[in-house]
Amino acid sequence: MRRVIYICLLLMVCASASSQGLKLFSPEMKEAASTPQTVVMDFLERYFNDLSSFKHTTLQKKMADDKVYFRKGSLTDLYQVCDTMPFSISLIDRYYEVNWLKADNPFVTIVFPAQYDLLLGLQKDEASNKFKDAVLAAPHRNETVKTPLELEQMNNSLYKSKSDTLQLASLTDALYYNKVYEEYHPVFDNNHLAYSAANLFHGLIPDADYRMYLEQSVYGMTTVNYTIMLSQWLDYCAEWGLKVFFAVEEEREDGILALVIAQSKELGYHHLLSVVIPDKFINDRNAVLKVKMTPYIPVHNLKDLYQKESTTHKKVKWQ
Repeated sequence: MRRVIYICLLLMVCASASSQGLKLFSPEMKEAASTPQTVVMDFLERYFNDLSSFKHTTLQKKMADDKVYFRKGSLTDLYQVCDTMPFSISLIDRYYEVNWLKADNPFVTIVFPAQYDLLLGLQKDEASNKFKDAVLAAPHRNETVKTPLELEQMNNSLYKSKSDTLQLASLTDALYYNKVYEEYHPVFDNNHLAYSAANLFHGLIPDADYRMYLEQSVYGMTTVNYTIMLSQWLDYCAEWGLKVFFAVEEEREDGILALVIAQSKELGYHHLLSVVIPDKFINDRNAVLKVKMTPYIPVHNLKDLYQKESTTHKKVKWQ
């Protein structure tokens, strides 16, 4: 399914690349773009600047190995592109398609995978080792949480947003609301712990913050342990445009065991979190959320990894 995520049309064109290297996008364009879009722009400039040092046969092999192709035009044509030419970036299934126009006609088209290691220029172990720093570097969210326009009634006073699921029927991005005197308020009470926890991980409860003790998987079957705040995690998800899915795996006497998946279709990965949420979290803001996390799971590997690692996966049915 074609989804155009960023389009810029300008009137000027240029004849050649800068002597300092290929500059396909202006600083203003990158400043206006989302973080995933900026990653794509930086990737294209870095990738084709690096290719200038390859011999022709090696260059062709590298592009084929990386599944980077010219659908229209060539590398020679690309070096006629600069940051004032009209362009579009589209995400089509798991591939990007980038197009430039010249005199209002298609000039260069490049396709490549929506694959985080290719786009970030990092192997999985490098990305995992930098993950904590990426979370801490995310700017604080200033967005006002808006109530969805369409809500489905669950009972007399409880409503939920229309939602998507991710491989599990119970793994959804649903938001939950109470209706009080014709006004909708996010659910956050002791009578609905599961719905309250879901709202918490979707950032609907801005005045509720908790410490998250993370045991993060890294390369080589080892883990690293550290603590962040829930607000920092939510800031990171917002910065990178991650879509969050939540499911209750098990309701226990001491609280909830939840599955949280943060999805990036734009960069082709999921972060998988198994979270123990104490039953006292509504009233105790000093409660600690214990998290086992595997970051940067390629989209096609999510189901297999979850079934392999989860101790409760037999209690849920994968679609």
